[in-house]
Amino acid sequence: MEPKRKAVGGQEVGGSSVVRERLLGAAVDCLIDLGVAGTTTLAVQRRAQVSRGALLHYFPSRAALLAASVTELVRRNEQAVALSLAQLAKPKDRLEAAVNALAFAARQPAYLAELELWAVARTDAALKHTLILAERTARRDIERVSAELFGMWAEAEAYTEMIALTQHFMRGLAISENLGSSPARRKRLIAAWTQAMRLMLGRRAGASRATG
Repeated sequence: MEPKRKAVGGQEVGGSSVVRERLLGAAVDCLIDLGVAGTTTLAVQRRAQVSRGALLHYFPSRAALLAASVTELVRRNEQAVALSLAQLAKPKDRLEAAVNALAFAARQPAYLAELELWAVARTDAALKHTLILAERTARRDIERVSAELFGMWAEAEAYTEMIALTQHFMRGLAISENLGSSPARRKRLIAAWTQAMRLMLGRRAGASRATG
């Protein structure tokens, strides 16, 4: 059994999961509030209110800590999608609701923080390596969310490609809006992409070959 660790004020916190989750939560909050540059191990340690030894025990390097934060970022992104959908109990247009839910999530701080991590990793080999490994694990959650949103079109001929392109579209939209945002233009772009998806997902697998 793991020994209990003491938090600030002498309150004991038991087990590794509590301390690790506290560190990850602090790291994500730092990423959102301070950016990647400001998310130092010292900043995370102070925000999590743990000892230096505790931080290094779970995350021996800054790159390992940042990469592990991806799981928490993905979780928060998923929560944003769920929140958007919850506002529409029975949407008249399920495809439109699904695309808008992703677009809503792409405007949240956690989504932008994840994009920033990838941008920084371009010139940070250690971070890039650990991020690739972390994203492989997170991909399962991303694919599950995509299936929940677009599963009813899974038999479409271009389903896989359209899901991938939708993810790229959301990333591009998020980055461009970080520089300047026009609500009207954003609405038009999302509507145009929804219409493109409707067209492509309306073609069932094998239909084009059968009619060709």
